[in-house]
Amino acid sequence: MEFIHFINKSTLDSIKNKGLQTESHYQGFGIFIYPLIKIDFKSPNEKFALEEREMNSNLSIEESWEGIGALHIRQANEKVFGVVFSLSSEFWPMEINIDVGSHISKQFAIEFDKLETDDVFYQKNLNLTAVVESISATKYTLETKFKVISESGLRSLIECYKKSGGGIWEAISVYCLITKNIEANMIKRIVKF
Repeated sequence: MEFIHFINKSTLDSIKNKGLQTESHYQGFGIFIYPLIKIDFKSPNEKFALEEREMNSNLSIEESWEGIGALHIRQANEKVFGVVFSLSSEFWPMEINIDVGSHISKQFAIEFDKLETDDVFYQKNLNLTAVVESISATKYTLETKFKVISESGLRSLIECYKKSGGGIWEAISVYCLITKNIEANMIKRIVKF
């Protein structure tokens, strides 16, 4: 499985020698990465339906994730590059974050409960269905965190999310946080956007 991490031009030269280094973020310590698995864009309402269809049919997987993961770089008017790499077994388990909208949260919890794998755990082994049922708000985004033991566990979790109607859109995303550096020799390619 391949993953992508987004950088600006000033970081490009240093990663060729040093690779990607962990750092502190608002969500914790590590490197934000995105799995290069196709997850369709799902617009928040019909107003963006045409844009959703165009993005889903015209963008590559790398371009789709760039639209989500490189927003902070584009907002700073900097050139975006994607660093593509694979991970060895030493990077597992890892933390996976999925933003789940209220319109699919119950179905996602049902699909998650059906998973027949010991490779995925909801945060601190809580019961996802119980968490969803305890929410009193009618419209919300549930920021879920999972511990995933293997690549097959990650694929199962993402398929579960897609099957329940999940998709990506602006801040609604799926991302991973790893706590080890990506060495330069692990980098497969650099994608220029």
